[in-house]
Amino acid sequence: MAFAYCVAKLKLFASISATDAKLRDVSRNFMNQTFRDKLLHTFEIKEELFDELFSLLKFKEVKKHEYILKENNICSFIGITICGSLRTFYINENGEEVNCLFHFDHRLEDIVFTDYDSFLRNSSSKLNIQALENATVCLISYNDWERLCNSSTYWQLFSKKMTEQVYFFAKKRIEDLLYYSPENRYLKLLKENPLLFQKIPQRHLASYLGITPQSLSRIRKRICTN
Repeated sequence: MAFAYCVAKLKLFASISATDAKLRDVSRNFMNQTFRDKLLHTFEIKEELFDELFSLLKFKEVKKHEYILKENNICSFIGITICGSLRTFYINENGEEVNCLFHFDHRLEDIVFTDYDSFLRNSSSKLNIQALENATVCLISYNDWERLCNSSTYWQLFSKKMTEQVYFFAKKRIEDLLYYSPENRYLKLLKENPLLFQKIPQRHLASYLGITPQSLSRIRKRICTN
């Protein structure tokens, strides 16, 4: 009887292991060669080291309007957009949503989403990250990121480069809001990232530019007239 029980348990464990292996295979197959190549190029990762990062990624399907992060929670991940689009926003003292960033499969500053301050300091976030449409993303947890960065000098330098990119993009975003008029901000964004105007609703773009939807409509009309 005991022998039969042990055999049954072994079969169960074997079945679970096989299922886990299949899930890992599905996960690996999910990242098709095109997206893999894009990550290699976007993040400038050495191809022979790519699997060290990939093995730590967790894939997630996100429904339209679903939150990946809500304010007052700790951001415990760095995310990568595979398909679909998301936005990062905060709620100001008047209860208005103000868009900070948009995320979709494009440039480095578009593809990655996180609250880096909350992530690094393990502190409550003031930001929200929400899907604008059904999306597929992959996430790496804080603990896995720490282990990866501590595993070699290469990943330590990679983390440093990522931090620098976050800083430079944040600096550029602030300068755009401080130094340019709403119309010039619109024209600059149209030139630098025209795909935003195809993927993001106008009301969200207006908030990102620091203007009302009505002002954005007037700017677009004025530009078209000229």
